[in-house]
Amino acid sequence: MNLAMLAALGMTDIHAMNALKVVLGGFINGVATVTFVVSGAIVWPQAIAMTAGAILGGYFAAHYAQKLPEAWIRRFVILVGVAMTVYFFARAYR
Repeated sequence: MNLAMLAALGMTDIHAMNALKVVLGGFINGVATVTFVVSGAIVWPQAIAMTAGAILGGYFAAHYAQKLPEAWIRRFVILVGVAMTVYFFARAYR
């Protein structure tokens, strides 16, 4: 959704769009994290494992995405979005 919004706003460089998406997502998730920490709603062992996986996955995905052509990245994002839409739509109407 963020990439589609940034494209609708006129951005064309997928790498710049992805970087801005990561910054915005980090800010949003940071606010949510503070809210959950303050309310005591975090199970710390699982949260630490998920955080480590997200950091490593984000770093390596960004590293390799920079090496691929923009058209491939765009197609992959569209494919994942369509697949998730179909999955959740089908799951909702079982």
